[in-house]
Formats: sequence, structure tokens, C-alpha cells
Amino acid sequence: MGHVITFAQQKGGAGKTTTLANLAAAWAAAGRRVALIDLDPQKSLTRWAGLREDPAMDLIDSRDYRAGPDIRAASRSHDRVLVDCPGAASTLLDSAIRESGLVIVPCQPSVMDAWASARVLEAAARLGTPVRILLNRVPPRLGGLEEVLDALGPARDRILAPSLGNRVAFSQAMITGRTAPEIARRSTAATEIATLLAEIDGILAAA
Repeated sequence: MGHVITFAQQKGGAGKTTTLANLAAAWAAAGRRVALIDLDPQKSLTRWAGLREDPAMDLIDSRDYRAGPDIRAASRSHDRVLVDCPGAASTLLDSAIRESGLVIVPCQPSVMDAWASARVLEAAARLGTPVRILLNRVPPRLGGLEEVLDALGPARDRILAPSLGNRVAFSQAMITGRTAPEIARRSTAATEIATLLAEIDGILAAA
């Protein structure tokens, strides 16, 4: 059985789909069989996947009512199943989290983003699914971090050590169906994705 990871965040602009896409391509490049399940109504992940050809990556056409069965089926034939899920409290969010071995909550370093993460964090805690917070789109000079940590409360202990910076390579690559490491292999963005990938692999291996 493969590992199922749900990426969820209620607030837009947190880089949820971009992070998922970059990790998916990195796992595929490392020889993992990857399934993508896009449950977000915006379907940004579907559009991105439609711009590329990658034999190690499959986009699974799923709908709300069959999300659970589709995730389970994908996990039987893939090493990584990555679910792009809206973060609003719903049966869909619960279904995705219930099938997951890990939930990742991308969060910009702002108090409002920290508040918006609460619903996903609460759902993961209620369903007993491990959860991690990824500080994303971090500016070069970050102020007010302590206020963000206070807003997260006890969940601050779930913050991943690696973070992703607010880098142009991430947004530029998505437009053409690629990733930051693919368009700028030696960039800081590529290094950040590799570091994050290794961190998540370690969490999955220890589960």
C-alpha cells in the first residue's frame, strides 16, 4: 500500500497546489509511482497535470461522493497518493483525512493564515491522522513570527523544519506544467523542495 498525503488549507494563496505539484514531480523523478487526486473545485492541479506528460504520475478523476474509494484504490497501485483538498469543514475534508497517513497544511507566515489552518488541524486531530504545518511563501525578511506561532497555539509543535520561500520559480513553473526544480535545477527553490521531500519521507518511514 502506498502512502496517502492530503494537502489542505481553508485560506487561498497558501501555495497548497504548488507545493503538492512540486513534491509529486520530485517523487516521480525519484522513481515513485505517484497518483494525483484533485478534490479542490478550482481544479488547478488538474490544469497543471494536463500541461505535462509524466508516465510515473497519474491524475485520478474523482468526485466528492467517491473520494474515499478512489483514494483507497489509488493507494493499492501507487507509492504516493497526493490529495489536493479544500480546507473548509466538510464531509469531503473528513473523507480525505480519514484515508490519509499524513496531512500537510501549507500556511503563509501570517496570523490570518494561522487562524485559517484551525479547521484542518481540528479535523486531523479528531480523526487521529498525523498532521504537519508547512510554512510557505516565507519572505526573505520575516517579522512577526512569534505572533504567528501564538496564533497556531499547541499546533506550533507540528511545524515542519523545512520551509519554502516566496520564490518566483514556483509560480513561473506552474504556468507551463513544470516545477521549480525542473526549470531551475540549481536554484534555492529546488534545494528547498529536495529538503522538504526528504523530511516528509522520513516522517512516512517512521509511521
